[in-house]
Amino acid sequence: MEKEFIKETLHSVTLNVTAGRIDSYREIEKTTGTVRVYENGCIGVAGCLGEPDEEKLTEQAKEALSFGIPYPCKLEDALEIEERDEEEILPIPELIPTMQDFLDRLGALCPKFAFSHKINLADSFMEYRNSRGRHLVSAGRSFSIELIAQNRGSGNLFDTFFIWSGKHFDPDAVLAYFKEQYDAFFTPADLEAGRYPVVTFAEELFSPSLRHFVGDLYAAGASLLSGRLGEKVFSDKLTLRDDLNPKTANGACFFDAEGCVAEQYRPTLIENGVLKALLTTKKTAELYGLPNSGNANAPYDGVPGIGFRMLYLEPTAKTLSELVPGKAILMVIASGGDMTPEGHFATPVQMAYLLEDGKIKGRLPELNIGGDFFDMLGKDYVGTVRDVPYRNSSLTAVMMDVTKS
Repeated sequence: MEKEFIKETLHSVTLNVTAGRIDSYREIEKTTGTVRVYENGCIGVAGCLGEPDEEKLTEQAKEALSFGIPYPCKLEDALEIEERDEEEILPIPELIPTMQDFLDRLGALCPKFAFSHKINLADSFMEYRNSRGRHLVSAGRSFSIELIAQNRGSGNLFDTFFIWSGKHFDPDAVLAYFKEQYDAFFTPADLEAGRYPVVTFAEELFSPSLRHFVGDLYAAGASLLSGRLGEKVFSDKLTLRDDLNPKTANGACFFDAEGCVAEQYRPTLIENGVLKALLTTKKTAELYGLPNSGNANAPYDGVPGIGFRMLYLEPTAKTLSELVPGKAILMVIASGGDMTPEGHFATPVQMAYLLEDGKIKGRLPELNIGGDFFDMLGKDYVGTVRDVPYRNSSLTAVMMDVTKS
């Protein structure tokens, strides 16, 4: 009989913001424990809320083997890694006064906006052990400011939003970026219909197409990529990974729910345009004869399933101005779009800015954008830059067809 033990602790403090004032404070600390055992091709799982009693959970997991849930036993070999982010972002006793001061300054800089939503500070801890001698520990921190901005008197629930996340909070730098967006919001800009680079967070452009990378759909022939594993499918410039690296994914755990550790802590799906892997667990990898990508996720009391942390695209430029010289569109809010089964993507864009040589110049009218799955990741893929000061993420640019709504 083989065994896995997992302990997870999350401590978070969330500030609720209404009309520029912090009006509530919520602090949560949650610990869960999991034991999985494997015997005769089956898995037994037991989980608990609170500090785990490993011996008790192990007995419960053994009893759960009687349910006959099939799962391959392919535990990872012995390895010990401990990654801890010890740097404090903000002391909790200073969080409310520091952030209220930030909000007061933001309100003075942007008087036509009313700000609401959330500010979150979190610490996470994950430990994984198995009977083959693997022992992994990951502890990280994250901090995010997510503010909905309503133009006072507009009658809308919200008109735009300001987002920042990272581990090094510099209020002056964040305020300067938010002020840049505020000024641009009240500066009208225009653009003729045509083809332009559309710039946004990688998740916004690629999330609708991620289902085509799911191993189950690939094996069933329901993915646009079915049968093309190992082929050169996309742009030479495109390398796409799932980001489990705490240096670039705030608060991330560097291993997946089955104890897999990828090179650079980033499981690879596409490398220089070649389809290298699909999203799989050990079960789906064995079932369909696919490589295990190391993308398992699991509830504390359940069987592993497919998960995805955050898109990481290898940078192709050092600055936004280098990535998109000339005119481009910075997409901020796009809701209501989708991708057809044939791979055509289209969405209305409710909020966007005009970029010129990487600088925000003004607010564009509502737009419609569209493109094809293989083109967007192929000949129309412009590239990615990571030097964005306001969020620990990347900005990606894709050439797309643009019309006015």
